Amino acid sequence: MNLQEQQKKFDVIKWFDSIRAGKDLCGTYAFCGRCDKDRPYPCARAAYRYGKGYIRLAVIRRRK
Repeated sequence: MNLQEQQKKFDVIKWFDSIRAGKDLCGTYAFCGRCDKDRPYPCARAAYRYGKGYIRLAVIRRRK
């Protein structure tokens, strides 16, 4: 399944979950911590990164 297909699946799930909850649930799923809403297919990409255990690290270079 490609990112576009996965995103469509997530959109349907989020839609129905949000209707049941009575509020927008975007940003409340476990993988949402890996979300970058500026990129195409944000949920699919976030779920992929979450599943692979990818995290963002800051690298600080010290000057000598």
